[in-house]
Amino acid sequence: MLSLLLCLSCVAKKASPPEGWIDPVSGVEFVFIPNGSFDMGGSGAVADSLIAAPLHPVELTADFWMGRTEITRKQWERLMGSEELHPDKPNPFRKDDPDYPMVSVSYQDIERYLEVLNNREGAWHFRLPTEAEWEYACRAGTGTEFAFGDRLTDSLANYRADLPSHLSRPGRAVGHPAPVGSYPPNPWGLYDMHGNAWEWVSDWYAPYTDLSVDPKGPDHGNEKVLRGGSWFFGAENARSASRRTHAPGLWGFSIGFRVVAEPR
Repeated sequence: MLSLLLCLSCVAKKASPPEGWIDPVSGVEFVFIPNGSFDMGGSGAVADSLIAAPLHPVELTADFWMGRTEITRKQWERLMGSEELHPDKPNPFRKDDPDYPMVSVSYQDIERYLEVLNNREGAWHFRLPTEAEWEYACRAGTGTEFAFGDRLTDSLANYRADLPSHLSRPGRAVGHPAPVGSYPPNPWGLYDMHGNAWEWVSDWYAPYTDLSVDPKGPDHGNEKVLRGGSWFFGAENARSASRRTHAPGLWGFSIGFRVVAEPR
């Protein structure tokens, strides 16, 4: 409670915010992300089919708080219970470890989670990050392919390190999700922004536009955007700028999410 009061005081006074706070209902720990500007997308050799966008400046005008980790199975069940979401095709990784990222969730599943989380009185509203917010937080002030530099290793992230790539050194593939926080955080204290589980963001997919201030996807679409790569995909997918798409009513065994908090 004290940390929440301190955080609210920071919002009001624009003082230096705390490094993090834990929501008592969901158990999610949040990290302060200051507003700012960055270059989004890729250029030259990295402007490929996984990015499909030129490097372009983006400004985010509002501070926000992002989950330090992907939502875990334990955090999901704290609000939603332990019932299998898709009993016709159960997630083979869901029951192995309560600190695994909560995968095999569709965008619509997450909407129900957020409805439960937001259907209470409190100072905070919870949502998925926009695509721009996600990449800004992932980059954490860096301009390289990954927040750790231009090449990834199996000591830095959970991805298919056994797949040859100019973006990574040969390594071992774990072959399943890892408990969140098993690898080093990025410079802003966020874990698993590269690999472990794909993460839904709020944007409907569309080619990037020239919109450079608080960009969001279109109002409607057929597919939502995924970010971050996963344990099942190679280094190309785990880059800060890489994007994939997925139908909102479908789930995938390596797709999860993390949430953003903002003052109501």
